[in-house]
Amino acid sequence: MASGAASWRGSHEAMSRRLYLDPEEFESSEVLLVGSRARRLREVLRLRVGASLEVFDGEGRQREAKIVGSGKGQVTLALGDPLQPVEEPPVPVVVVCAFPRASRGDWLVEKATEVGVSQLVPRLAARSVMEPGDGRIARWRRIAIEAAEQCERCFVPAIGGEPPADATHLVADPDATATAREVVAQLPAPPRALVLHIGPEGGWSAHEIEEFRALGAHFVSLGPRLMRVETAAVIAAAQLLEATGGLAPTGGRTAS
Repeated sequence: MASGAASWRGSHEAMSRRLYLDPEEFESSEVLLVGSRARRLREVLRLRVGASLEVFDGEGRQREAKIVGSGKGQVTLALGDPLQPVEEPPVPVVVVCAFPRASRGDWLVEKATEVGVSQLVPRLAARSVMEPGDGRIARWRRIAIEAAEQCERCFVPAIGGEPPADATHLVADPDATATAREVVAQLPAPPRALVLHIGPEGGWSAHEIEEFRALGAHFVSLGPRLMRVETAAVIAAAQLLEATGGLAPTGGRTAS
């Protein structure tokens, strides 16, 4: 830890103030913020010149920062020493989901980010109720960033894209008998990544079930109760993260 870093860190309360920066900004020694990010620091968090906070790039890196300038509609940050981030789960968990409508999908993104999911992939299933467009994907990206700021995570889950090619696939199925934990425990080798498929509330079609079987996916039960899509996604993701060490406690963070 650099000799002057202690004065930057301040109290735990101060360092719980966090802000996402684009990776290009994160490389700089000084960043000028305008618009919503400046308003958040000035009007929501009420931070003034000299206040300390953490900044992160959404890709796993984190640094100390200090407000060195503040004027109408803008804030200037000086970026300091790197900080050791909270570790990401050792086995990435990807959720492929037939998203519910409106605020329920927003809630899913927020809570999946908080629990530690690495990627969220919207799926258009036969009985889906929505197909998110670019505007919705951008909104979910903003929600994931805000959730990462709040929960002290330095990684922002990807929204969309393809799941890892070498992943083990699991499918939530009310007719299955084995739990997600049991399936993971019985795998012949530790998984490189886990992809969890959550269907629409109308269920998977017969054709989709056959596609999963051809993929070699494991069908898993989430318990005896009927859950909404967003609840099932977060509960099942937490079960997989717990089963693979992704919810194990870590020590406090220190500057590197």
